[in-house]
Amino acid sequence: MSDILLIQPPQWYPVSPYLAVPLLAGQLKKAGFDTKAYDLNAEFFNYLLTKDMAADCDIRARQTLEKLSCEYENADIREIEKTGSYDEKTRCLKYLTIKKFYDEHGEEIPFIIENIEKAVSVTRDKEEFFVPEKLTEAKHIIRLALRLVSMPYAPNEIDFDNYFANPLLNLDWSNIKIQAQDRNVNMFYDYFDKYTDKVKSEGYSIVTIAMTDLSQLVSVFTLASMLKEKTDAKIILGGNYATQIYEDMMKFDEIFISYFDYLVIGDGELALPKLCSYIKGEAELASVPNIVYMDENGCVVSTGFSCEKIDMDELAYPDFSDYDMSKYFTPDPTFPIQLSKGCYWGKCNFCDYAYGQQGYSPKHIGRIVKEIKHYVKTYHASKFIFVDEAIPPKFYNLLATAIVEAGLKINFYSFARLETGYTPEVLENLYRAGARLFLWGYECESPRIMEMMNKGIDVEKRLDILSDARKAGIWNNGLFIFGYPTETLDEIKQTMDVIRNNRDIIPSCTLSNFALKKHSLLKEKPGENGIVDYSSNGEFYTVFKDVVDGVSQQDRRTLRRDFQFTFLDENANSLWSVVFSDFDHLLLYLSKYGCDYVSSYRSEKRICPEFR
Repeated sequence: MSDILLIQPPQWYPVSPYLAVPLLAGQLKKAGFDTKAYDLNAEFFNYLLTKDMAADCDIRARQTLEKLSCEYENADIREIEKTGSYDEKTRCLKYLTIKKFYDEHGEEIPFIIENIEKAVSVTRDKEEFFVPEKLTEAKHIIRLALRLVSMPYAPNEIDFDNYFANPLLNLDWSNIKIQAQDRNVNMFYDYFDKYTDKVKSEGYSIVTIAMTDLSQLVSVFTLASMLKEKTDAKIILGGNYATQIYEDMMKFDEIFISYFDYLVIGDGELALPKLCSYIKGEAELASVPNIVYMDENGCVVSTGFSCEKIDMDELAYPDFSDYDMSKYFTPDPTFPIQLSKGCYWGKCNFCDYAYGQQGYSPKHIGRIVKEIKHYVKTYHASKFIFVDEAIPPKFYNLLATAIVEAGLKINFYSFARLETGYTPEVLENLYRAGARLFLWGYECESPRIMEMMNKGIDVEKRLDILSDARKAGIWNNGLFIFGYPTETLDEIKQTMDVIRNNRDIIPSCTLSNFALKKHSLLKEKPGENGIVDYSSNGEFYTVFKDVVDGVSQQDRRTLRRDFQFTFLDENANSLWSVVFSDFDHLLLYLSKYGCDYVSSYRSEKRICPEFR
C-alpha cells in the first residue's frame, strides 16, 4: 500500500496525461517515498460518458424541468434577475438552461444516449479514429452527452476543454464555498464522495492535489473538504493555478483549517519531497521552501519562493506507471516532456508564465534523448508534446539532430516563437526528427501593437517562416489575440485578413481575446500601455475586468465570437480550422496522413469544430 497519493483532479482535457503529477511522482519515488499517482480527471470523464449515466441524467433533468416550469414558465424573468435572491436566480437560471437545451436538442437525446459508448470507442479505435467523419460525429455526440449529464447540475456545465461554473457568482472565497457545498450544482460531489471513501480505506498519510487551471477550482475545494473530513491525511495543494492565487488564499484562515494543510507554490520538484520529509518527522520545517501553512500561533505564513535552482538534468523521469492509458480518449496517447524551465525570452508584456518560476534552465541534449528513449521503452510512446513555453531555434535544431542520430521514430509538437533562427534548413531538420505541428505566437498583424507587446521578433519575416515551415511539411497553428490595449478596429480587421488570406500556410488558428492577467508585466505598469483601469472578477480569478484605450472588453469578445462563427462556417468542410485543445488528435492525423492531406481534406459533411 502506497503512503503518498498524488491526484490530478477534473476538469482537464482528458485526451492525454498531464505532466505535473507524474513529474512529482517520479521525484518522490526517487527520494524514496512510496507514492501512487492517480488521474482522477480521466476517471471522472469515463464515469460520466456511459449510456446508464446519460439516461439517468436525462430523467433527472426532465423531472427538474417539469418541476421548475411550474415556478418560472410565466414568471417575470427580468424582475427575478434584478431582485431575486441567489437561490432564486440560480433556480431560474437552471430552468432556462435546461429548457434551452431540450428545445434545441430534445429530439437528439435518445440517439445520444444510445450511441455515447460507441462514440467513446471511436476516439480510441485505431481505425475508426482516422476516418474524419466518424471522429467528428463521435465528438459531436460526446459534447452533447457532456451537456446532457451536466443538466441536473445546471447552470454548471462540463466539457472536454472547460468547466463552466455558475455565472451568477464571482470567484471569491464565499462563492467558492457555495459552489463546493451545493449538491444542486456541484456535479463532482457524489463521485468524490465515493472516491474519498476509497482513499480513506487505503490509508494514505499524505494526499497532494494539483490545481493547474481555473477550471479545477470547484472540484479541488470539493475534493479537499471531503478528504479533510474523512481522512487523517495531510492535504497538500500545488500547481500553477495555486501559485497564481496563493496570496489571496492566505487571507482566509478557513482554507488552512478545513481544506488544506499546506500549499506548495512555484516549482514543486524540490519543495514537495522536503515537505513530505518534514511531515514524516525526517526534516525540519525551516528546510522546506516554497510553502504556505498555518503556524502554531494560528497565523497563515509563507516561506516565499526559493532561490535554489533546480538542476533539470538531475530530475527524475516522470512516472506514468500508475496510469491506465486506456482511459484516455485517444488511440495513441501523447506524452508530455519538459525540455526546460521558464521562457528564454520572458519579456512579452501580456504573459504571466514567469510568475513563481525560476529563470530559463534547459536540460542537456543528451539527457533529453535518454528521457525520450525511456518513454519509448517503458510506455511504448511514439507521440510527444514538448511542454515548454518556447524553445530556442538553435537548441531545437541540435535536439532534432540528436533525435535523428539516435534513430528515434517519434512525432511531436510544441509552442514556438516566430524567430528568424527557424530557417528552412532548421525546419527541415525538425521535420526529419518528427516535428509535425508548431503553435506559433503570431498574435496580431499590426507592427505597432507587436512592439507594444514586446514580442522581440521581426514581424516582417513571420509569413516567410510560416511558409518555410509549411514547405518542410509542418502544420502551422497561429495563435492570435484580439483587442490588445490601444488596438483599433482597423488593426483587428488586419489580423482577421491575415487569418483568412493565408490558409495555405496557416491552416488552423487559436483565437483569444486580450486578457489582463494578474501577474503579467503589463498589469505591473498601471497607466501605461493603454490600460486605463481594471477591477477584480473575484479573489480567485487571475484575469481582470479591464478598461483600455481601444476596443472595449465586451466589443472584442463580440468581434472574436462573430469572426470565429463566420470563419467556421466558411471552412465547414475542413479539418481543424480553429483549434483550442485538440492538438493531440491533430498530431495523430498529421503523423498518419501528413500536412498536405489533412490541410486539403474536404468532406461532404460539416466536420469543422462546433462553435462555442
